[in-house]
Amino acid sequence: MAQTANHGPQLTPSPRALQKALLQSAQQAQRLAQAFGKVVPTEKRKTTAHPEKAAPASPCTH
Repeated sequence: MAQTANHGPQLTPSPRALQKALLQSAQQAQRLAQAFGKVVPTEKRKTTAHPEKAAPASPCTH
């Protein structure tokens, strides 16, 4: 059975690396917004035990 060598960087980051990058980006956005006196909208997380039982999102009525 042939094995492939790992040459070069991984093209798809791990979920942990993606989460870390997202957090760093959000923190940078907050710092920039504070520097210019603006407010960055934040996501309000829902903490439900069973996400499949959560209420569906209401449609936008714009």
